[in-house]
Amino acid sequence: RVAAPGALGAAALLAAAAGAVILHQVQDRTLGGAATLSARRLMYSDAWQLARSSLWLGRGGETWRQSYLAIQSQPYVGAEVHSGYMDILLNTGVIGLLLVLVLVSSMAAGLIAVGSRLMPAALVLIGHAAVDFDWSFGLVWLLLLWLTVMGFAVASSGPEVQDGPNAAQRRKPFKIGTKLLTVYGGSRGYQPLLSLPLLRVTAIVLLGGWFLLAAALGISEVKERWAASEPSGPQIALLQSSLKWNPANTEAALNLADWLSPSQRIPLLKRSLVYAPNHPGLSWKLAEAYSLRGESEEAAAWYIAAIDRDRFNEVKQTRAVLKLAALADWHRTAGDPARSVKAARAGMDILMRYRALAVDFREMDDHRNDREFDLSLLAARQANRLEKILNGGTRKHAARQPMKADIPAQR
Repeated sequence: RVAAPGALGAAALLAAAAGAVILHQVQDRTLGGAATLSARRLMYSDAWQLARSSLWLGRGGETWRQSYLAIQSQPYVGAEVHSGYMDILLNTGVIGLLLVLVLVSSMAAGLIAVGSRLMPAALVLIGHAAVDFDWSFGLVWLLLLWLTVMGFAVASSGPEVQDGPNAAQRRKPFKIGTKLLTVYGGSRGYQPLLSLPLLRVTAIVLLGGWFLLAAALGISEVKERWAASEPSGPQIALLQSSLKWNPANTEAALNLADWLSPSQRIPLLKRSLVYAPNHPGLSWKLAEAYSLRGESEEAAAWYIAAIDRDRFNEVKQTRAVLKLAALADWHRTAGDPARSVKAARAGMDILMRYRALAVDFREMDDHRNDREFDLSLLAARQANRLEKILNGGTRKHAARQPMKADIPAQR
């Protein structure tokens, strides 16, 4: 009687201390860093705006990875949208999301109906996918299917179920599920659905096609990774073979482009853009290839396209201005003033857009800058250089009046 209140108080203090330790450990996860609540709020808002553009059927695989740099409202970091449900919505639309919801709901309902002990583990996987990118990994789906099958198997044939007083009632949901896989065969009664020859052949063809597709994608991935440790000659051959197995392998195309001449690089990158039209890296490589060939008009168009798909990238913004200024100087030296002015005008347009974006971003009341985006000093210094080219480079122009979009560069 004397010790009980003290023990209870000590237990309460220990529980409070444990809670404080846990909160201290997870405060970076909840209050700071890339995966914060504020970043996820922005991410979900941007993802929803992207999903609305193709709400019913989605936009295809890896939509977020290829599109988030172009649509993000602030420069946060997140190549994966932190919600499996949102990822499904982006890729397959409302129709695909409803099918997935029906699947996971039936799994959860079945485990609850049979009273499986594995039901909490399955619910954790289903619930956690709402706030993280679990469903991007096939292992999570395998675990969920495995838990469901094990739960049904134990409920239908486990000794603790068979010997219980409610064994018949607890096996009933599993029997109902098996009836869905049967058809009526006239005088022979019900037959298994897979016993029909046509359905057997269809199932075999679908499984065979899936296996061949998975094998081709796997071989392409293996060859791409193998190429990373090889010298230039074998690496080029491996990357070319990787693209033959999977023409949509954009990483293999980007790596191969680094080993090719600009004339060979351009058709390769354009073929890859057919499979990934919004990929920011492909557009940037194309702009660089045209720049190396001295084709300033095409380079300017692709620089603008690449920046539109990755607008908070300070390095790309600065390099595009520098390259176009260099092309303008090169055209002027080569005796082509018309192309020189066009290149300078394109560079100035990119610089003005860069400045305006930096101004708008600075004027936001509450913003996050995980990518450290700002107007670079190197880009800002190109204004006088480009204006001199636009003015003909023959007369000393007056000091430029400040423009609305002008702001001091930070670095």
